Amino acid sequence: MPLATQRKRRLGDILVEQGVITPIQLDEALQRQRLTGDMLGRTLVSLGYGEEQDVIDALGLQLGMEKVDLAKVAVADDILRMVTGDVARFYNVIPLRVADGALIVAMADPLNLQTLDDLQQITGMEVRGAISNPEAVAAAWKKNYAFEAESIHKMLEDIKDRVGELELSLEELGVQEVVADPDNLIELAQQPEVIKIVNLIFLTAVQRRASDIHFEVYEDDFRVRIRVDGVLHEIVQPPKAACIAVTSRIKVICNMDIGERRLPQDARIELKIGDSIIDIRVATLPTLYGECIVMRILDRTAVRIDLNVLGLSPAVLKQVHNVIKKPNGIILVTGPTGSGKTTTLYACLNVLNSPESKIITTEDPVELQIPGLIQCQVQEDIGLTFAACLRAILRQDPDIVMVGEIRDLETAQIAIEASLTGHLVLSTLHTNSAPETITRLLDMDVEPFLITAALEAVLAQRLVRTLCRHCRERYRPDGEEMELLGLPAHWRSDPKLGFFRAKGCAACDYVGYMGRIGLYEFMQVDETVRELVLDRAMAIDLRRHARKNQGMMTLREDGILKCAKGITGVPEVADHTDKYDD
Repeated sequence: MPLATQRKRRLGDILVEQGVITPIQLDEALQRQRLTGDMLGRTLVSLGYGEEQDVIDALGLQLGMEKVDLAKVAVADDILRMVTGDVARFYNVIPLRVADGALIVAMADPLNLQTLDDLQQITGMEVRGAISNPEAVAAAWKKNYAFEAESIHKMLEDIKDRVGELELSLEELGVQEVVADPDNLIELAQQPEVIKIVNLIFLTAVQRRASDIHFEVYEDDFRVRIRVDGVLHEIVQPPKAACIAVTSRIKVICNMDIGERRLPQDARIELKIGDSIIDIRVATLPTLYGECIVMRILDRTAVRIDLNVLGLSPAVLKQVHNVIKKPNGIILVTGPTGSGKTTTLYACLNVLNSPESKIITTEDPVELQIPGLIQCQVQEDIGLTFAACLRAILRQDPDIVMVGEIRDLETAQIAIEASLTGHLVLSTLHTNSAPETITRLLDMDVEPFLITAALEAVLAQRLVRTLCRHCRERYRPDGEEMELLGLPAHWRSDPKLGFFRAKGCAACDYVGYMGRIGLYEFMQVDETVRELVLDRAMAIDLRRHARKNQGMMTLREDGILKCAKGITGVPEVADHTDKYDD
C-alpha cells in the first residue's frame, strides 16, 4: 500500500491489519480511551494488547516513514560524514542515504519530529525519518562510528579539541546586537551553528558526568561551566555577543517564553543521548548584564538508588535496614544542600517498595520517578506546600510517606502526627550532624514530648569525592595532616599508617578524583536520648551519649576510615566534616 494512503489510516486499523491486535481488543481499547482520555497507543500498551515498539511502528507508518533493518544496511562513508558521530549519538539517529534531495535517517524515536527539524538546520538539507528502535540504532552507531568510540580517553581528548572548535564557531556567529523581538530571537536560535554549539555543550557535560551546566553572563564575559563531582570547571568562555543566541536556543528547547528576559523562568525537559535518558531542570535568572541559566542534569541510567552502594559501613547499613522496617515513626536524613539526602531516601524507599505497601512522596522537585511510588510535586505558588500536600496524602491511606524536606513547624507537626497514627515517615532536615537535628527541631518549637514519641533515628551525611583508582598513590601522612584530621594517638604512632592521595591521569581527566561517596553518622533515639530530649539537652550531650553507648561513628571518623582504605583523600574529609574533641 502506498505510504500516502497508509498515512490517512487510523492507528487502530493499522495495528489490526498488522496482526498486532484483534478487532475486539481495539473496541475495548477505544472504550477505555473514551473514559480515560489517554492516547490510544498508550491505552493498548497498558491493557497488554501490544508492545510499545508495535505502536511506534504503526505511528511511523501514519507519518509516511519506512521501516528499516539497520543490521542489513551498509551506509556509505559520504553519507556518514553528513551527520557527525556526536550529532548522531545525541539525536539517536543513523543517516542512511539521500533520496530525492532529502537525507533519510533511521530514528530510535520516530515520533520526535523536533529531531528532524534540528537535523535539517544542522545539515542544510531536507531530512526524513525512517522507523527503527533504540537497540538497533545504538548497535549501528557503534558499527558505523567505531572510529569515534575507540575509548573514553580519546573521547575526552576530543572534547578538549572541540572546545576550541566551539569557540571558533561562536566567533563566526558574528552576533553584535540583538533586538529583543521574539521573531528575531527564534530565528537566531535556529541558526545551525547555535544548535551545534548547544548540543556540543550538552554532550560534553554528559560525557564528563556533570551534574549541572552554568551559563553565566558578566559585564564583558560569557562563561560556560560544568559541575563535576561537586566542583565547577570552565569548559569554554564564548564571546559576550553569543550570550543571547545560546540562551535563546536553550529557551526554545525548553518551551520557555523566548521574549521574556525580565522574569525568572523554570522548565523541565527530557533528552535521550545514546543509551542514557537525561532529565534536565532549567532555571533562568535575569541579572544586571543578561540572563544566567543553570541546567541540573539527572541521568536516570546512572543514578544509584541501591542502599548497599552509597558508602554506608556494614554496621550502619544493618542499623538503617532495621529502622526502616519499623511500622511507624520518623526517620530523618540530614545534611547541607547537595549532600545526597534525597538519593538516600530513594534508596530506602527502594528497599521498602513492594506490592503490600502503599508509598506516597511529596517532593520539591520530583528528582527521580520510581515505579510503584505515588509521587507529588510541591507547587508553593498555588498554595500546594509540603504541609498542604502532606495533609492530603494522609487521606489517601498510605503505609509509608516521604516528605522531601521539613522546612517549618507546621510540616514537622503534621509529620509527627502521621507517625503517631501508624505511618512510617521519611524526611530530610538541614543540620550539620545527627545530634544537632534534635536541637534544630526544638528550635522550630516542636514540643520535646512529640520528638521523643515519634523520632526513631537520624542519619547525617556528606558527599566527598572518591580517588581515581587508576592513579591514586599511597603515602604516610605528616604531622600536620594528622592534626588536621584529629587522628587518635594510637593511629599516629602506628608505623604502618598510610593514606592515599590524588595524582591525576587520563582516566580521571587529570583531576585525581572520579565519582563521589557518602560519609555517614547514625544516631538512634533510645531511652537515654529521649530523657535527654525531655531535659532539652544540648547537642554535645547527645553526641557524647551516642558515641559512648551506641558506638556512633562521627562523619569525620567515617571519613578517616575511608582515607585509610584509599576511597577518598584527606583534603576532602577535612573540608566536608567537623572535628569534635568531646
